[in-house]
Amino acid sequence: MNFRTKFSVCLAALGLGITLGQAAEDARLEGTHAEIEPIQFGAHSSGEAITLKTIAMSRDGDLLVGISWGEGKMEFAAPRSADDPGPRDRRSRGSGGERRPGGMMRALPVLVALDADGDGELSTDEIERAEAALAKLDKNGDGKLSGDEVRPSRGGSQREPRPGGQAQGSEKSGEEITRILEFGTEDDIVGLAREASPRQFMEALREMGSDDRRKIMSALPRELRSQLGRSRGQSGGRRPGGRDRGESGRGGGGERRGNRGPLAVDDLFDHTYGIRVIGPDGSVKAEWPMPDDGPHPKMIHACGDGTVYVAGHGKIASYDKSGKRLAMADIDTLSGEKSLAAGMFVSDKHVFLAVGMGNSMRATEDIYRFNRDLTGAKKIIEQQYGCCSHIDLQVMNGELLIAENSRHRVNRFDLDGKPLGKWGKRDRTGIEGFAACCNPVNIDIGPGNIVYTAESGIGRIKTYTPGGKFLGVVGYVDTTEFDRGSRLAAQTCYIPIEVSPDASRVYVMDVRANLIRVLAPKEK
Repeated sequence: MNFRTKFSVCLAALGLGITLGQAAEDARLEGTHAEIEPIQFGAHSSGEAITLKTIAMSRDGDLLVGISWGEGKMEFAAPRSADDPGPRDRRSRGSGGERRPGGMMRALPVLVALDADGDGELSTDEIERAEAALAKLDKNGDGKLSGDEVRPSRGGSQREPRPGGQAQGSEKSGEEITRILEFGTEDDIVGLAREASPRQFMEALREMGSDDRRKIMSALPRELRSQLGRSRGQSGGRRPGGRDRGESGRGGGGERRGNRGPLAVDDLFDHTYGIRVIGPDGSVKAEWPMPDDGPHPKMIHACGDGTVYVAGHGKIASYDKSGKRLAMADIDTLSGEKSLAAGMFVSDKHVFLAVGMGNSMRATEDIYRFNRDLTGAKKIIEQQYGCCSHIDLQVMNGELLIAENSRHRVNRFDLDGKPLGKWGKRDRTGIEGFAACCNPVNIDIGPGNIVYTAESGIGRIKTYTPGGKFLGVVGYVDTTEFDRGSRLAAQTCYIPIEVSPDASRVYVMDVRANLIRVLAPKEK
């Protein structure tokens, strides 16, 4: 076999390997449920368009849907057209939308070296010069190509040294950084802060508890703290263990925690709120108007005894089964500033409420526990990271589960807020972890204490054991509505799900398409 034949076989094997790998991945992604006809909402009886806020399952298997309507220009995302590339497709297109040649050819250093003219194809001349081209990748001159020499670069350029000879930081493994932060001495941590890239250091620090973050930051010299603070400020996040700029002083500049921003775009107008009771077939059974003094139905939980809890901007209230308000508490007074109801769950004895502050991936939530009559409020957990003030809560087996979506995990606490453990990881290629920026964004408990997770952006519903063992894929909902939009972009990270008592239906609220998508078991 001559060189050209060997080289052609090599390229064919490479392409076949990628193809087979993709086929295997696709096979693993097969779900048990498929999307059926969604539940749609048209105009309200007042003639105004309805906006969906959230969904919950009643004790009778009906859906309780938070809605609003009123005057003002509402903003919804348009479906992506066939000629509008999705996020993955845009990576292989030029600035004008034209497809770049050879997406894979442009990614691997070996193929970049061989494709001298960059046209995405290997000509006869380029194949003839392949040996010399590959030799240029042999940086250490040992006659071999190591993994580091053929692996795609992450940034495309080496970091420039700082004045005085100090490097800007090098990429280290996440495991190494975590190990040093958790078990290293103060000198080890200072050395790490000087050697690692600020981005990696801050990301690893963000994974730690607030007390540990404060201890680590206090151990660093002032110049390193300032440097990391500047790095964090450029990315628009909060300083670990500190407060946002502009948070002190109510009249100061900058964005305080609790700024409402795009999450409340419809509340900029004169809207009326209500809760609509929807049967499994999509029929409207009843509608409860919400009083003008609140709360707005951003979060709903229905209890087995018929009591319904509703939480929204600044307030939480309970209602009887006919919609009569029983009690109400002021969230803004509780937190000391304007806040969002970011998540809620009601157990047999307590109400657990996440109070959200901020609009980005750095947004945090504090968890409060109330008695069922909304007295005895107590903060039991501080600073969970839920993107855009959305963080889902569930109680199961005497534990409080929190879907800390910005960290791609589910945290376990006892009902007093003591940490018990966590599970989940970020994974862009596999199936057991969580993809996209902030997942799992919502969770629910199905029959047999199975945890259902919902991933925004990819519309994937999966199941896990209470301890985090992956069980399988339930199915997918259409996510084309999530690819476009402007002021409502932040709301795409909120897709509440409800699992019917027998798991024959999984309801997924699509905020931006303004409908409820439905998954049902596939026909065998």
